[in-house]
Amino acid sequence: MTARLKPLLLLSVALLAAGCGSAQSVSPAVHQKTQSTQEAPRKKPIAPVRTIGSAVAVTIDNAPGAWPQSGLTHADLVFEFPAEGGITRYLAVYWHQPAVKIGPVRSTRIYFDNVVAAYGWPLGHAGGNVDALHAIGPLGIKNIDQIYGSGAYFWRTSDRPMPHNLYTSTKLLELAVKADGYTPAAIPAFATGKFSGQRTSSAVITYADYPNSWVYDVGWSWNGKAWSRLIDGKAVSTQAGNAVFAENVAIIYAAEFPDPDPYTVGAVNFTLTSGSGWLLENAQRTAITWTFGPGGFRFYSAGGSPAPFQPGQTWVEVLPTGTRLSYTP
Repeated sequence: MTARLKPLLLLSVALLAAGCGSAQSVSPAVHQKTQSTQEAPRKKPIAPVRTIGSAVAVTIDNAPGAWPQSGLTHADLVFEFPAEGGITRYLAVYWHQPAVKIGPVRSTRIYFDNVVAAYGWPLGHAGGNVDALHAIGPLGIKNIDQIYGSGAYFWRTSDRPMPHNLYTSTKLLELAVKADGYTPAAIPAFATGKFSGQRTSSAVITYADYPNSWVYDVGWSWNGKAWSRLIDGKAVSTQAGNAVFAENVAIIYAAEFPDPDPYTVGAVNFTLTSGSGWLLENAQRTAITWTFGPGGFRFYSAGGSPAPFQPGQTWVEVLPTGTRLSYTP
């Protein structure tokens, strides 16, 4: 599907870009001493074992100007939420593999705050909506904010215009965690076991902020080994050329409501308590339910037992109730 940006959407995206604020200076020495320019191929984790210093979460841009992103293939867990202006935004979480370049990093939203607070993860971001910034202290979030105080753990590139050119790495985020005295964050526990469901080869999600208008469709296609990430039907790769895929894709519905913000037109929030959805694994899908609270998300199969997840990367797609979702057997 081609991009369709109406004037209101253009205004929203423009204001969203402005919301990231101005760049802070970064110490080239910090970056050069801790970074490699080579993104290693992703290794499939066999267990949820922490091999970097702390589980860390990062907000990642998914506006067209941010494509292709960096570091998505090395995240252990990725949440995708609608933002505003017809686009989505990612919260990528790392604990198993180092990522030498993550981004473009963007501002946080109140729903990202709620997710990281539930798990206790440090949050790397660049500013945020007014309510999201105000909630950081009360929620006790381990804050790593490029705009307000943590600029040395991020860098900007010259190959893209602001705000789509801000990056970090797991190494730099680990340094921030240590410098601020944060304790290592918890690793989510997923149930494992045999998975059985309806044969499914692809799924397409039409995220929409405004009736009958959107920027892109997102989806997943079974490639014989895992689910390939799609945007407008095309496979997604990182800037380093690595294909983006996942072993598990949880697609869940949640109630969306307006989140008035003086600087961000069309901002939204979600009621994260419980609901229904689908889980994609091994070229199959099955109905699930979910709950959210202290400790994060919990996913359940029919009958109430924990839903089984396969070893590997997991994506959680959060859809406003009523979002169009289609499957191909």
